Amino acid sequence: MEITFPDVPEYHFILMALCRNTFTSFPKFRCEPQSDPGEMPGPEIAFLPAPVAMLNSQNYVILKSGNIFSYFSGPTIFSASETVNELHIHDKDFTSYHYAKIFFKNYTVIRDQGFPALVEPRLSLLNPGLGQKKMDLYHLWTKVADNLPFPLYVGMIKNEIIDFKEIVEKAINQSIRFSLENFSTVVKDISSTSQIENVEILKRVILHFVNKNTMHMGNEEIEALIALRNEMENSGFPVSELVF
Repeated sequence: MEITFPDVPEYHFILMALCRNTFTSFPKFRCEPQSDPGEMPGPEIAFLPAPVAMLNSQNYVILKSGNIFSYFSGPTIFSASETVNELHIHDKDFTSYHYAKIFFKNYTVIRDQGFPALVEPRLSLLNPGLGQKKMDLYHLWTKVADNLPFPLYVGMIKNEIIDFKEIVEKAINQSIRFSLENFSTVVKDISSTSQIENVEILKRVILHFVNKNTMHMGNEEIEALIALRNEMENSGFPVSELVF
């Protein structure tokens, strides 16, 4: 089965054992990290920025394993200037651009290293020197979804192979367990391949976003995705009903 996922440390951690076909009891997987996940995925299994997943819900079913949520913050605006109605999205940030289109409709969104920058939570943790925080999008999210977690990345499987959904979810679950059981070795491997020098910060980032709800979504996470889908529909985005 073909899998694509954002080229971020958390997904290398989640999928390492699965992508290396460590478990002989599961089907073979062919994995491809994406440096810029597009809005129209093609593979059988895709992990996508949550708003992009909502746009593809007509052709895919949402997996209950391998999803990433934030429970304390959303993408945050860091400002080194007073530019009005303009947001910059930095390298390796895959979610902020799409959330800017939802919550800042009248802003010009630019992909470069400028400021003010809208930065997804994992990058805020990895880069503590970004500057002064101006706004956490989590505050806007609570107006839409109360205290539900903030969706960051969502796994999906094509409708055509829905019969394999449970097997894929079990494989993802086993892969996460493998990485947690071999935590130090796996993190050092990811640190080397991702060229992240501060291993301790990387450990904190991974443990911040990979948890029991990554292994299997709870009701709050499902409700959060439905809230995101509804907000996008209200904002005019072409979304379909979600299937879990």
